[in-house]
Amino acid sequence: MYSSRFLSVILFILVSLSAQANTHRLPENITLERQNVALTLSPKQSEFSGYTLMHLAIKQSSDIVAYHVRDLVIESVELTHKGQTTSLEIVQPNEFDIVTHQLSKPISGQAKLQIRYKGKINQKTMGLFVADQQSGSPYIFSQFQEMEARTVFPGFDAPDKKARFEFSVDIPKQYDALHNTSVVSSQVQEERKIVRFAPSHKIYSDVLALAVGEFHSVKLKGTPNNSVVYAPKTITLNLPDDMSELVSNTVRFMEDYLDYPFPYSKLDFFVAPIDGLAAMENVGLIALNSHQIPEQDADGFAMCRFRKLIAHEVVHMWFGNDITMGWYNDYWMHESFAEFFAAKVLQALYPQETGCAFNPQSSAFFDDKHSARALRSEVKYRGDNEAIGQLAYTKGRSVLEMAELALGKAQFKTQMRAYVKQVAGANTSAPLFTQHFANRAWFEAFINAFITQSNYPLLTLSKQNAQIVIQQSSFDSSQDKRWTIPLTLKIWDGKALKTHKMVLNKARMVISNVPANAQIFLDTNGIGYFRYLDTTGNGKFPVAQLSRAEQASYIDNQEALAMAAKIDFMAYIDSLLHIINTLPHGTLEVSNALSTLQDTFVTLIPESLSDEYAHYLRSKLPSISEWPPILANQNGGLWLELYGLNLSDSSAISAAKQAYKGAPLSELAHRTAVLRVLVANASEQEYQTLLSQFAPSEKHIKEDLLDSLGYGNTHSQIKAFYDLLLSDATKGHDIDYRFQFPAFSPKHRAYAGEYIRSHKKAISKRIADDKLQWFPYNFITACSAKDAKIVKSTFADWQDVQGLDAKLNIVLEVINECAGNAKRSLQSVRDRLGKNQHSL
Repeated sequence: MYSSRFLSVILFILVSLSAQANTHRLPENITLERQNVALTLSPKQSEFSGYTLMHLAIKQSSDIVAYHVRDLVIESVELTHKGQTTSLEIVQPNEFDIVTHQLSKPISGQAKLQIRYKGKINQKTMGLFVADQQSGSPYIFSQFQEMEARTVFPGFDAPDKKARFEFSVDIPKQYDALHNTSVVSSQVQEERKIVRFAPSHKIYSDVLALAVGEFHSVKLKGTPNNSVVYAPKTITLNLPDDMSELVSNTVRFMEDYLDYPFPYSKLDFFVAPIDGLAAMENVGLIALNSHQIPEQDADGFAMCRFRKLIAHEVVHMWFGNDITMGWYNDYWMHESFAEFFAAKVLQALYPQETGCAFNPQSSAFFDDKHSARALRSEVKYRGDNEAIGQLAYTKGRSVLEMAELALGKAQFKTQMRAYVKQVAGANTSAPLFTQHFANRAWFEAFINAFITQSNYPLLTLSKQNAQIVIQQSSFDSSQDKRWTIPLTLKIWDGKALKTHKMVLNKARMVISNVPANAQIFLDTNGIGYFRYLDTTGNGKFPVAQLSRAEQASYIDNQEALAMAAKIDFMAYIDSLLHIINTLPHGTLEVSNALSTLQDTFVTLIPESLSDEYAHYLRSKLPSISEWPPILANQNGGLWLELYGLNLSDSSAISAAKQAYKGAPLSELAHRTAVLRVLVANASEQEYQTLLSQFAPSEKHIKEDLLDSLGYGNTHSQIKAFYDLLLSDATKGHDIDYRFQFPAFSPKHRAYAGEYIRSHKKAISKRIADDKLQWFPYNFITACSAKDAKIVKSTFADWQDVQGLDAKLNIVLEVINECAGNAKRSLQSVRDRLGKNQHSL
């Protein structure tokens, strides 16, 4: 037996290791019950001062108190316990922003922590930030997600530390103040004004919000919470006509589906041009980027995206705000559930205009490489969560859609209601969620397979011994992974359509009770988080038996197979040309085909082959001499871009020039497409003329110019574009992803890389710290060993950016994988064009 001394040593080691393992978390035994925060600030000052009072409940005797702080100057800390107040020594935070005070003796029960401090107002969209300084009417707004509240006040800045907050602000008297809750008093004292807000519900600090400035507002009449939309006075509020109806119906849909009422008393919006942010689900004061509001003549797809965005943020009031992840490793649950239900809202309220919600998985596959972070991964630092990116939205939603399809809508709804009833107002986790589906033996394994590992399966149908067999493998075959996959198959025997449910939990399974000559479609509803390949030889599944979402899924799947060289590339291109030549010009199928042809110039075709590939496409595509009928379609811009930008078609270029001369920019139809065609074919003088349009234009036109001016055809034009992005003129606009536009062209990638490499300092000043790690993604469309060297060289000196190494590895994995696949795909192109390998 072990000696007691040896056991004591083991116990000490285990406790020490446990403490080390949790140094990124606050102590579990101390709860923040409520917190008062008082700020003194002004949009015209770069610093602010603050006072906070934290009401603590210490469940077990503790000789420490701890809280989060970053980038604040702490002036004093006082602890009150059992009527005695003690000044604590000011301590610097650790690498996880945690300040830990060692107490002279243990305490338990109720305690108060008072802290006075000063901080700085940010220029980036982080913490408290100032915007619109150029207009002379600056305003302050906040962005606390995630781990940014600690830059504004010391506190328990973690999702498992939900509390009630009570804010007040001391501001110049001419300004307004907005918060998650309503104003309870506003008292003017000489040139200052003290505004006090009602206590909040029990929430976590990420979804707190504060705005200070001169604002105007519009009431959303008839909404359940009498919602109001606020905006800086310099911003014109042109909301869609159905905004009130959209907000009201989203709330009612969620209340009915979950059998759970709206959890808060306030549902307002703050609209402004917010860098790097489409929207943010702050409790009672949703932030909305003004650039996301569609124009009055927006097409159905643009309206669909806006409605989904609003629905997504409203759904967050339940999933994310009221029901909150226990820790950031389950952040995916916030975004995935919001996306899932936002799509349901669209399907219920706008059944004819849901195209933007089709195939959630399609945009996720591109990022989900083996080196990507899994949806459910360890999170210690702020950048860890940001590193998951859009997968938290799209992959997670697809997994939930697969679950609902497998269980049936009624059963899934019943289980969701039970789950919500259990976790309402509290914290949750993936294991808590899966427990509610324990009656399905496969459910937990299914969820875990998709959230705890990266990449996705390729499902292959084959015929063996007069039976149809389905097998799974990793789509990116460099690693062999396995998933548990619930499937609902569509079976066509030539006469009737049937469905067949199964769970694929092995590498290979026979599909029972299905004729060997049947045609099978694997992706019912078009939501499966997998790719699929049919090698049975049974023929193509009849398109007429597929829904619009399933047809879109099929087209997207075929593109992926072609780009990965799993099917013949030019045979796939011919199928796209057939769609374009046989279907009406304005259909969704034609739009997808046009977009895919454009993508091939960016992601595959090298500069040396571009002209002849374009010549081949021109010979197979419809010849267009009269452009007005084409441009009258909603997808007219896609036609114009392909012909004028990629194919250098003279009639398309002339049509773009004529459209530009015939209407002011504010009234120009297909404005972005017209501008891109003009930019791609512009002389130096013509480019400077287009560039000069930026300064005097309204913000929505500036957005389109920023989406177009990067398509220049000379290095001097690209430099001018990049210089514009880094200038003060673009403050209030997202610039990070727009560095990719010149890199779309293989001939400009080296120059783009050198500019980015040599301007790291200037770029870092404009881009939020946690967003910098994504900068290598500006080259993710590259596709050669030469491109990989360019990317490595570009970011060789960026290793100090947290999270960048992981993103760089993903980009290099994508490039190298593309380069490998391109050998086969380009051979298909060469064979079709009559090229031999040595000519390249």
